[in-house]
Amino acid sequence: MNSVPHKLDNQDYKRWLKTSSAQRMLALQSAWLQNKLGRFPGTHLMFQGLDPDLELLSTSPAKHAFRMALPWQEGIATDAWMTSSDWPLPDQSIDVVVMQHSLDFTRRPHEMIREAARTIAPSGYLVIIGFNPWSWWGGVQKMMPFSTDMPWVANAVSMKRLQDWLLLLEFTIQGTETLGHLWPITLFPERVSQRVDSVLAGPIGMGNFYMVTAQKTVLGMTDLRSRRWPIIEPQLGWAKNMSKTDS
Repeated sequence: MNSVPHKLDNQDYKRWLKTSSAQRMLALQSAWLQNKLGRFPGTHLMFQGLDPDLELLSTSPAKHAFRMALPWQEGIATDAWMTSSDWPLPDQSIDVVVMQHSLDFTRRPHEMIREAARTIAPSGYLVIIGFNPWSWWGGVQKMMPFSTDMPWVANAVSMKRLQDWLLLLEFTIQGTETLGHLWPITLFPERVSQRVDSVLAGPIGMGNFYMVTAQKTVLGMTDLRSRRWPIIEPQLGWAKNMSKTDS
């Protein structure tokens, strides 16, 4: 497993977003998220991820959907800043949390999962997309141990390990799928890649990234820290000046 640098490079992130490989990956994931999110009820939805286009949230019934960004994502439209281990959100306040490669680009993936568990309301949903280390992409990454470029710098968490964490936090796993079986090959139309994913998707697959959906089944953990912020609708502009000291 690679170790994510203390501070990811914002310019490297922006350069990577412009590549055809990144655009194809985000397009595939957007299609799958739009298919999933319409099934999850609730009022508040939080998105944290790589995609700068929130069209992927368009099918969600949530009345209040917002984005939170990590410090190295400066320059994308966001409602509030966060750190991996400290989300400025009240306990049990969010109905749906979507994390798109969030765990891949933090040095503290387990703490990030704990924050998600803390903020999700009882019976709320968590959707996580991550790179699959047991894929051809993961094999190539292992041959590039000194790379500092995205996406090779990712600290990929295996789907099995992620499920173990979620079960310990008393989530029920609703579904697991592997995606991106043809990615990053761009010789085929996008609809062909989506069709291949539809055929090959499953709990055990060789897709280059995975999607795990889980539902919170208990009240959750109580955090003793006192600094908690109320959700302000329809925007969280008050948090934009939050200190950017962690990734």
